[in-house]
Amino acid sequence: MKYIMQVILCLVIQCFVAYAIADEFVAQVLASGAKIVTAPEVKHMLEVESKTHPTLLIHTLSQIEFNIQRIPSSINIPVVEIETTDKLPSDKTTRLIFYCMGYRCLYSGKASLKVAKMGYRNIYWFRGGIPEWYRFHYKMIVDESLAKIRNKRLSPAKVLKLKTKHNPIILDVRPLYWTGPRKAIPDSIFIPLVKLHIRYQELPKDKPIIIVDGYMKQSPSAGKFLASKGYKILGVVKGGIIRWIKEGYETVPMKQVSLVK
Repeated sequence: MKYIMQVILCLVIQCFVAYAIADEFVAQVLASGAKIVTAPEVKHMLEVESKTHPTLLIHTLSQIEFNIQRIPSSINIPVVEIETTDKLPSDKTTRLIFYCMGYRCLYSGKASLKVAKMGYRNIYWFRGGIPEWYRFHYKMIVDESLAKIRNKRLSPAKVLKLKTKHNPIILDVRPLYWTGPRKAIPDSIFIPLVKLHIRYQELPKDKPIIIVDGYMKQSPSAGKFLASKGYKILGVVKGGIIRWIKEGYETVPMKQVSLVK
């Protein structure tokens, strides 16, 4: 009964979220054959049903975000690596459950679409992701040393002042497939977060860093990671490049930013 009530609670919550089932992207994922599941259902699948039905729980964000926090027993396959990874099972009847950072995070849905095209038949989209998992107080694996690192949130006006005073690196960590405005802060360096754990050593340590992304969803994780590696992080751009553009600050086309400086 408790399990049934938990599932009903999650379904009610989903009904009141702005991202309803009629949403075009959600409809597209469902049309591919994927099924939306809730936190209690995922927990039941992992702890009970996996004994008879092979199940793989997949975190679809960057390795950096995976290392900061993840659901126990999950593996990391960033959505951009789904087609090329060797971590997916050869048995295409294996249950695949994809998750990321909740209803506003579409990466897990994108991963579900990709594996459907690859021929997998038992696809589950845990749309509520980590936030929903936390709501039920289920166990998480958290790197406390990274989690406790805090980044200052900088308004665009503050960023300009710091640029004048410290001449910092402006690091843009937006994803490779960013679909928003193709604009960037002048003199930025572009290293997608999914590649940062590999390429961070290309950043000089003798200059402070300000980090920007699309909406300030991934820049805090980048800040935690770089701070743990000894870089001086002045902060992250509050509201990301979207706020920067809305407030009328200077931009350049993304193609003009460099991968390394």
